[in-house]
Amino acid sequence: MTTPPSGRRDAAVLRLDRGIALLFLVPALVAYSGFVVWPTIQLVIYSGQEWNGVLPPEPAGLDNFVRLTTDTVFHRALTHNVLWMTAALVVPVGIGLLLALLVTRAPIHGRSFFRLVLFLPQVLNPVAVAILWGWMYDPASGAINRLLGSVGLGGLAHPWLGDPATTLPALFVAWSWLHYGFVMIILIAAIEGIDEQYFDMARIDGAGRVAQLRVVVLPFIRGPLGVVALITAIASFQVFDLVYLLTGGGPARSSIVLPLHMLDHAFTFRNVGYASAIAVVMTAGVLLLSVVFLRGRGPSDAR
Repeated sequence: MTTPPSGRRDAAVLRLDRGIALLFLVPALVAYSGFVVWPTIQLVIYSGQEWNGVLPPEPAGLDNFVRLTTDTVFHRALTHNVLWMTAALVVPVGIGLLLALLVTRAPIHGRSFFRLVLFLPQVLNPVAVAILWGWMYDPASGAINRLLGSVGLGGLAHPWLGDPATTLPALFVAWSWLHYGFVMIILIAAIEGIDEQYFDMARIDGAGRVAQLRVVVLPFIRGPLGVVALITAIASFQVFDLVYLLTGGGPARSSIVLPLHMLDHAFTFRNVGYASAIAVVMTAGVLLLSVVFLRGRGPSDAR
């Protein structure tokens, strides 16, 4: 019996390994296709139909998308989501970065305790968070207005969730409090992964803490910072629970966002086709954000 050449034997082993790897991927591919790919295809199909969710759907072509161009509530919701995303890339990301620096590089005791306390909002149920901030924003007995009164600034007391001018910023503050912990914990891991010798060399060259942030920390955490910025931007387009629980999009649509507008058309107005068109626009927006962020990453981030 002849033994196959070494090269042929290695190729056979490689094919076997690839076959086994594909076999292990099959369950994940089936689940992904069933829960992501197929629903996405169905969503696109529904967006081209007139359907109330009960009776047989009727073809509508691009009518639902044309209708989006004249829907003033959709335009307002889209504007709110874009403003929310712009602020989210500054506020919770900035707070998370600052806190990550404080609990990793600042000379303080009890870092583990501070990490736990600062991360706590991230693990709270959104319903509990909505109840907490609803109480804080209460115009009569809320903690914010009472605090303003106790320090002699009672004239600034305000119905924060009842005034169209302050509703969206108030909701954003609550959302930022809920989200900054995620940014912080990711950046903590990234900062702690930087070799201490780089900080030592920066100190030898006379770099202070601010200079170390610029020449050491930021270049090394560029990749993780881009990831959390992308996730934050996507989350800003998916914001729903706090808005729904605290204001329901009001007053006077001053806090309406795309997911809530989609929900209204799908379940209140029974217009599933139009709601699907809104969802397609949201999906396209998220994909566009992902492409922009990923293409903006430097070559060192891709390693």
